[in-house]
Amino acid sequence: MSENPVLPRRQSTSGSVAHGAAEMTRRMVCGGLAGMIAKTATNPLERIKMLSQTGEHGSAGRQSPLCLYRSILKNEGVRGLWAGNGANLLRVFPAK
Repeated sequence: MSENPVLPRRQSTSGSVAHGAAEMTRRMVCGGLAGMIAKTATNPLERIKMLSQTGEHGSAGRQSPLCLYRSILKNEGVRGLWAGNGANLLRVFPAK
């Protein structure tokens, strides 16, 4: 009796290309989602910075970041801290 050695299966190049494309797509989606989460987490700070730079917070004088934070909460509620976040996410996802 002769033993038939088990030969390893040879992967086709189309299978490895498909796996590489799937891996690249997965990495792109994960990177985009990570960027979106990071931007969403830091959006309240960005909003306070933007309001202090543009002076759109409604007072004639300069306000501290804490006063701006309180003003946003008083006038717009908690959702006001994330105002404009949707447009920011549309910009971030393709870039990450």
